Amino acid sequence: MKPIRHVGIALSLLLLMIVIGTLGFAYLEELSLFDAFYMTIVTITTVGYGDITPQTFYGELFTMGLIISGVGVTLYVFVEVMGLVLEGQLSEALGIAKVKRGVAKMKNHKIICGGGRTGSVIVEEFRNEGLEFVVIEHDPEVVKELQRTDIPVVEGDATRDEILIEAGVERASGLVSTLPTDCSNILLGITAKDLNKNLELVARASSEEAAKRLYSIGVRKVVIVEKIGGRRLAKSLINPAIVDFLDFATIRGETSIETLKVEHGTKIANKKIKDLRIKEKIGATILAIIRDGKVISAVGPEDELRVGDTVVVIGEKKSVEKFEMLDSL
Repeated sequence: MKPIRHVGIALSLLLLMIVIGTLGFAYLEELSLFDAFYMTIVTITTVGYGDITPQTFYGELFTMGLIISGVGVTLYVFVEVMGLVLEGQLSEALGIAKVKRGVAKMKNHKIICGGGRTGSVIVEEFRNEGLEFVVIEHDPEVVKELQRTDIPVVEGDATRDEILIEAGVERASGLVSTLPTDCSNILLGITAKDLNKNLELVARASSEEAAKRLYSIGVRKVVIVEKIGGRRLAKSLINPAIVDFLDFATIRGETSIETLKVEHGTKIANKKIKDLRIKEKIGATILAIIRDGKVISAVGPEDELRVGDTVVVIGEKKSVEKFEMLDSL
């Protein structure tokens, strides 16, 4: 980004020279602003004079100074712009500007902090679900890789206020923190919550102690990646068929597992599962009910769905999508 910043500085200097030249000629030569502007342009571009020339001694001195400084600045701008074009950074700069405009229009989107190995998996999941999201990543090489695949990305430190604001944290609905250290994830959680108190946070942790700290600052869900990975490896050896099924169900996208919050006033509230006949109506099956933070996995036909429950459902993707419309059953 440094060459782009250099071009910005060069263009600012050129604009300053034009302003100084215009005001100087207008004052010393008693020209109109337009004629003074015209005279400034032909001076710093070394085109030469024709119809308008300096008429006073001080005007000539001013012109000589403007030629020396103005031509130098003009050449500086030319060299910097050519450097951008030759290095292919001009198109990159335009692409970054386009991404910034796109992010500025996002609302209720998700933010992925960290575009590395874990972040890339989340990116793929969000893409498959058709979610609107932006990635924050500080590694320039990872940023370039994300840009090559048309992923909206903000380059910088995700724990800094200005970077989170650039990613639209104040308008976002959720944030996933996959930074490499627990300290960074905790700091990010505090910063993000300070900017958006309604933001739903999910974070990774490397230990139970770190997970407790993350929960204490308002993170909704903490995932200890190593623990989940270890359990999955164990299950792959103990009962590989189940792991293969879950991979097939969730990765291939033919089967989906979704959740639905039972809200007050919906038709499924305070009704027994057998009375809803979900299997017959939409072809989905209730796997579990989450109530008061506890998971009820042995769900039977006599179990009742209460207001505030979260229902976990599995079925074909089209069937599960209908589950979100159970209010009309």
